Amino acid sequence: MSTEKEFDAKLMDYGGDRYNMVVLATMWAKELRKKDEYKNQPAAVVIKVALDDILSNKITKEQVLAACKDSYERDVKAAEEAKKEAERKAKEPLKL
Repeated sequence: MSTEKEFDAKLMDYGGDRYNMVVLATMWAKELRKKDEYKNQPAAVVIKVALDDILSNKITKEQVLAACKDSYERDVKAAEEAKKEAERKAKEPLKL
């Protein structure tokens, strides 16, 4: 119960830009969702963990942005590889 009160106090006493905090927490929640321990957790739990990480400075803005950039680059690379594979298969003669 005390951790719930601590979380509420951190949330209410946050001195930075609340909009940026929400955006960062959303981005961080998306990254947390990729981890095994959070895959099957409800969205509310993951968002609360992300907010707590941001509010308690367990993770910085720079770390969130770097993690998101890395994920984006991996996604782009995977999409390019899938496209090349599809093009390669399209060029193969059809086997009957």
